[in-house]
Amino acid sequence: MKRIELMFASLLIVIGLMCLTMSGTLMLNQGITVYLKTFVQICLWMGIPLILVGVFYLFYRKKRR
Repeated sequence: MKRIELMFASLLIVIGLMCLTMSGTLMLNQGITVYLKTFVQICLWMGIPLILVGVFYLFYRKKRR
């Protein structure tokens, strides 16, 4: 991928996370602290499985060689 395509994809991911966080925040009390707490929770719920899949994939590739 070219650099501009990578930046565009990253921008779309960030915008999607912000929209997801905003919709989750509007159900609760409104405020920047609630927004940031919800954002961190969403990032952790998405990040932990991605890291685990990445680790298992690396072990699989290493074992396969």
